[in-house]
Amino acid sequence: MNELVIALKIYFASNFVLYVKTHGAHVNVTGMFFTQLHDLFGDQYQDLQAQIDTIGEKLRVLDVMAPLSMTEITQQSAIDDFVGTSDAKGYLGRLLADHEKMAIVIKKSFDRAVEAKQEGIANYLSERLDAHAKMAWMLRSTLQ
Repeated sequence: MNELVIALKIYFASNFVLYVKTHGAHVNVTGMFFTQLHDLFGDQYQDLQAQIDTIGEKLRVLDVMAPLSMTEITQQSAIDDFVGTSDAKGYLGRLLADHEKMAIVIKKSFDRAVEAKQEGIANYLSERLDAHAKMAWMLRSTLQ
C-alpha cells in the first residue's frame, strides 16, 4: 500500500504542476491562433484543476494527507516548472511532453493500485490515462 501512496502523491504533485503550467500557457499564449489555443489550453487546465480535488480524495481514502505546500508539490512532481514564457509552438511542445510524462506517472499509479487491490482507484486512473492520451493527441495534432 505504501508504494501506491507514494505513486499517488507523485501523481497529485505532477497534476498540480501541469495545471499551473497549462493555466499559464492559457493566459500568456499569443499569435495568429490565439483564440483556438487559448480555448484549448483553457479546456485542459480546467480538467486538470478538477483532478486536484479528486486525486486528493483518493489519497484521503487511503488515510493519508495530500501534499500541501508548494515546496512539497514541486519536490514530488515528475513535471518540471516553466521558466519564463514561450511562443505558441513552445507551449504546445512542452505541454505535449508533459502529458506524455503524465501517462507514465499514471500508469505507475495504476499498477500500484491493481497490486494493492484498490479497484476504485485503478478505475479512476484508467480513465485519466485516456484523458491524458486525448489531451496529448490534441496538442500533437495542433503542433503539426
